[in-house]
Amino acid sequence: MNNQLKGKLLAFDVDGTLLNSRGELTKRTISSLLAAKEAGAVTALATGRDWGALTNLLKQLPEMEFALCTNGTEIYDHSGELIYARQISVETAKELVKAIRDRIDGVAIGAGINKGMIGEPEVVNAMPPGLEIPQDQIVDDIVSALKPAIRDLVIYHQDYVHRLDQLFSTIVDVCNGFDVAVQYSGLPMMELLPTGSGKGTALTWLAKHVKIKQENVIAFGDGLNDLSMLEWAGTGIAMGQSESRVQGSANLVIGTCEEEGVAKWLEAQINA
Repeated sequence: MNNQLKGKLLAFDVDGTLLNSRGELTKRTISSLLAAKEAGAVTALATGRDWGALTNLLKQLPEMEFALCTNGTEIYDHSGELIYARQISVETAKELVKAIRDRIDGVAIGAGINKGMIGEPEVVNAMPPGLEIPQDQIVDDIVSALKPAIRDLVIYHQDYVHRLDQLFSTIVDVCNGFDVAVQYSGLPMMELLPTGSGKGTALTWLAKHVKIKQENVIAFGDGLNDLSMLEWAGTGIAMGQSESRVQGSANLVIGTCEEEGVAKWLEAQINA
């Protein structure tokens, strides 16, 4: 085996990158990730999902060493130990909820707290398969459920599903003066993260943690929430189905998630 990947840090988005549109992780993709690890790479997930939503996936990927969760606000090792975290204070979260509701009538809000997600009914109903929120984590008013260890807030409104850029601009304006960053979540909703957070920031920290230089970091993604890590990584790789803004931020574009683009690229490096 040719060690083209030896000494590299590989960071993989999950939905739309490792998983296809049906939420499936194929045998070929699993095999390619194992082969990359055996070739000497350090492997990590970099996802908008929280740790609790990765349980089944990590059982299929025992070689995955780290998980950058909730779009980079937390990093866990494979055992589930939290090794990096950025959080929003309860006071700030409550002020944000009030400010957003004062500006946008009918908005629904969710919050990532500890290892899970709590959400109002409209947020829960908007979650895709594989990201379901347990019944006991559904609340009528998110404010009553806010407590320490808030990773993020997600903002959803059914009228903005197909005009997310407008929702983004509005939320940015509302959040001016708050110590948070607004970004696309990868779902039809906006996400508020602690200032300075994001997949790129977390990946920067992880690279230093494992003592791998930026030039030897390779990141794979398909969504707007992947932009920061695709731009920061030594090599940013966009999936073939991703929109032009994502492809434009990457160094190269590979096959789609339906075509097992990640697996094909890894196989090509290993067999070079």
